[in-house]
Parts: sequence; C-alpha cells; structure tokens
Amino acid sequence: MSQAQGIYLISVVAETLDMHPQTLRKYERAGFLEPLRMGALRAYSDEDIARLRLIKHFVEGLGLNLAGVEMALAFTGELLEMRERLSETARPSPGADESLRQVDRMLASLGLRLVKRRGRDAASSGPGGAWPTAGSGESIEFSAPR
Repeated sequence: MSQAQGIYLISVVAETLDMHPQTLRKYERAGFLEPLRMGALRAYSDEDIARLRLIKHFVEGLGLNLAGVEMALAFTGELLEMRERLSETARPSPGADESLRQVDRMLASLGLRLVKRRGRDAASSGPGGAWPTAGSGESIEFSAPR
C-alpha cells in the first residue's frame, strides 16, 4: 500500500526550504529535477523536495557549483545503484562486504549516509534531510548546510 504523495506549489517549497523561487527554477533549468506542470504552475512532490534538500546540501554544505552538483547527483545515483547490486547478491562474500563498505565511505565523503527508511518522515527527517532510494527501504541522510 503506497502512502499519499504530497503536491506543493513553488511558493510553499521555496518557503519550506528557505530558497528563492528563482533558485528552484534554476535547478529545474539545470535538469536536477522536473516538477509536474499544471498549466503555468509547477507542482513539487515529496521526492522533489527531498532531492532539493540534497541539492541544497551539496551547494551550501559542500560549496559545490551547478556543475559540481550535477556530478555529485550522478555520482550519488551510481553509488546507490552499485550498492543495491552488491547487496542483492545471493551469497555475500568478504569481497562484496568490503565493496559495500567502500561505497558507504564514498557516500560519507559527500556528507551522506544510508539509513533504513522511516516511512514518509524520512523525506523531512532531522535538520538536514533524507533522499529516498528507489524501492530499497533505505534513505540517504545528510547534515544541514552550515
């Protein structure tokens, strides 16, 4: 049974994340997310908000520019896919366990850590946030930007 997905207008998202609406539009133009369009209005999902929190972490917490954010998002996605493939192996091996630890260290180098998802709260947990990973029952958590 899936949980209801929230839909939020740009003004609500901007206020919630303490970002200017133009910043949200800039991230959309950069291809970091694609909110639903309802005519001229943008509608953001809970997943969009979680992704924006991650982008904010990369920009404000790590000091990345847009090109860096693009690379960090791609790198994070690849690490998560690799981690998922490694954890799906029928017979865990010492090599696979070490590879998982290496992936976790690489995520940590981006200020991220993988945690078990706590339902809908994961997208807004803590002072930073969390980014749900597809179907894994886990989320990436990160610290609030300083």
